[in-house]
Amino acid sequence: MSEAAGPAVGIVANPLAGKDVRRLTSGATPVSDAVKIGAIRRAVVGAVEGGAERVLISGDRARLGERALAGLEVPGSVEVAEPHGWHTGRDSQLAAAQFRDMGVGAIVALGGDGTQRDVATGWRAVPLVPLAVGTNNVFPFQIEATVAGFAAGAVASGHADAAEVTSQAKIIDVMAEGGQRAEVALVDVCLVRGAFVGARAIWDLGSVSEIVAAIAEPDSVGLSAIAAAAAPVRRNEVGGVHVRLGCTSRNARGAQSDRLIRAAVMPGSYSDIGIAHCEQLRFGQPVTLSGPGVLTLDGEREIVLGRGKMADVSVNPDGPQVIDVGAAVAAAQRRRYPFEPAVAGG
Repeated sequence: MSEAAGPAVGIVANPLAGKDVRRLTSGATPVSDAVKIGAIRRAVVGAVEGGAERVLISGDRARLGERALAGLEVPGSVEVAEPHGWHTGRDSQLAAAQFRDMGVGAIVALGGDGTQRDVATGWRAVPLVPLAVGTNNVFPFQIEATVAGFAAGAVASGHADAAEVTSQAKIIDVMAEGGQRAEVALVDVCLVRGAFVGARAIWDLGSVSEIVAAIAEPDSVGLSAIAAAAAPVRRNEVGGVHVRLGCTSRNARGAQSDRLIRAAVMPGSYSDIGIAHCEQLRFGQPVTLSGPGVLTLDGEREIVLGRGKMADVSVNPDGPQVIDVGAAVAAAQRRRYPFEPAVAGG
């Protein structure tokens, strides 16, 4: 892949986003390759219009990038990277790291919470437009890909000042025993009882034991919606929340020992959840999660904790630099078209 000079935008598209098991067990609609191809195509057009001279697209076995570029003519250089060959989230991690090393100024990531996490794993401080494509999205936004690409191009080219149009997202660090950082998440880390990674996506709510959330907004769908019902914390608020789930049934005397809530844990579905403990977290405050069980990161099973094994989880302020699309577009347009507005009645 060329490393020519000039403002560059990277596009990371996850071919697996929107195709997990939750699509079969909820009211969510699968996301086809055609939808992603169209979004990539429009993001390329927007990025060039926003000031990018190079656009680099992550490669994959589904050839989404090549199919998106078929018949598309735009000025500048547009290339598709060689696939990394994992056909997992590892591809998105490696693509983000590769784009960082090639001097890319901003990334548009197409996918759900898991894809955004993979990009942040590869490039923690990435200037990012998170474009929603997957399931139960909390971190990414529903934005038209054309203006998402434009915003990324404006930041990469300097037509919009990154310091003025980005905000640093929170991130959750998972520290394994011995103090080594094992993984990161952007929305939530959950302890799920059971020893198997399996299909990775969580659909059996009864197995969820504890949740640490950096974002727990009332209008979310997913595991973070449980934390939001108990103690909401917005994406731009300091800290996070720790929730320990309890029992949803009543004891022999008919009393409910835990606080009972209902939350939308999957599209088209509300569930009863017992809350045994709820605590607001400061930045850097560790929560120790103990096995046996599996830690899920942004809804996907990732780390197996054996019996007696532990991991410390903390919410921190140094995550991706998220681009405010509206602010970036407005800043670039003001620079491009410095009109003096007419005074009413003048």
